[in-house]
Amino acid sequence: MRTIEIDGAAFPTLPAFCAELQTQIRALPGHGNSVEAFVDSMIWANGMSSLAPPYMIRVRGLRGGPVAEFVQELSIALGYARMEHRNRRRGEDVEIILQIRK
Repeated sequence: MRTIEIDGAAFPTLPAFCAELQTQIRALPGHGNSVEAFVDSMIWANGMSSLAPPYMIRVRGLRGGPVAEFVQELSIALGYARMEHRNRRRGEDVEIILQIRK
């Protein structure tokens, strides 16, 4: 499984973090910055990013604030979307994990 390491401390604003995450998942122009946009492109493969699963994104160095809140929310949303994709929709797992490290 491919592992992507992001130092959250290097991206003090949410737009800067989202731009880095878009770069890492090879997002296409026009990709949104919302949790929903990332879930759509990462789990539901709507054609807005070209990095194929499986992969793990490890985010470290978060110190609270909007970036930490966004990463936490995205991690939870990805987990729920994986479960829905596997159990209710398509019967297969999309191995994408967003892990928060200290």
